[in-house]
Amino acid sequence: MKGEIFDIKHFAVHDGPGIRTTIFLKGCPLHCVWCHNPEGMKRGRDLWVKREACIHCGTCVHTCPKQALSFRDGEVSVDRSLCDFCNLCVEKCPSRAMRRIDRMADTKELTELLKREQLFSDVTGGGVTISGGEPLYQPEFLLELLKSMKEAGIDTCIETSMFAPQRVLEEIAPYLDRFLVDIKILDEETHKKYTGVSNRQILSNFRYLAGLGKPILVRVPLIPGITATEENLRGIRSFVDSVDPKLQIELLNFNSFAGTKYRFLDKTYFDEELRAFPKEEFERLCSYVEVR
Repeated sequence: MKGEIFDIKHFAVHDGPGIRTTIFLKGCPLHCVWCHNPEGMKRGRDLWVKREACIHCGTCVHTCPKQALSFRDGEVSVDRSLCDFCNLCVEKCPSRAMRRIDRMADTKELTELLKREQLFSDVTGGGVTISGGEPLYQPEFLLELLKSMKEAGIDTCIETSMFAPQRVLEEIAPYLDRFLVDIKILDEETHKKYTGVSNRQILSNFRYLAGLGKPILVRVPLIPGITATEENLRGIRSFVDSVDPKLQIELLNFNSFAGTKYRFLDKTYFDEELRAFPKEEFERLCSYVEVR
């Protein structure tokens, strides 16, 4: 079976225990305004321009048979309504600034890749982490991929928003060793405002996952003024305590470089002025979710 991916990160150390390979699946039903992986939000073909690598030679513009590329404000811009993803600009770009961010991969290919890196993961207690986008958005491919990884003896982990029918989690759970789960916002209306969906299914699925007895790490992305409030963080801690007070919550500091990816996609980030929290402020926010 083939699935859509947009990246593979080798020797990852922040996506679960040990040294891991992280596979990013394309597509997500949420539309978080702060999304740090906008290239993985929608399924289908796409490309971006890594503008810091562009040498402004114009090769891509002159190569494009559909005239989908042009210079705008001194930078290459892509008219995606004209682009047919023929790949000529990617092939001809001398600085490799043009990059496709869609790829079809099959389970056999990805499993063989993980087998080649298994020595490093086994020694460090690592394995594979399936991320996205939202990996549950491609449930059939995800299930087959996890089955293949487990047959190969590879430790499996998923990074998920948990926004999917519970039956999807029921199908994949036997083939997962651990879970990295996002709980972004506890209040339902605020969650709808900033992610586009209700969190009822998410919180329900969290209760189900906690009942399986497998390792779970709750992660909260810190977005200034949205998720990074005392009320929200204490609320998430209280909710997690009501399910299993022993579960750890990890806060992820805001990534101030996220906006760069939007420029690659000819999009505007929702707030270019946001910055990561300084150490003292970050530690104060962490105190709201510590296990007591």
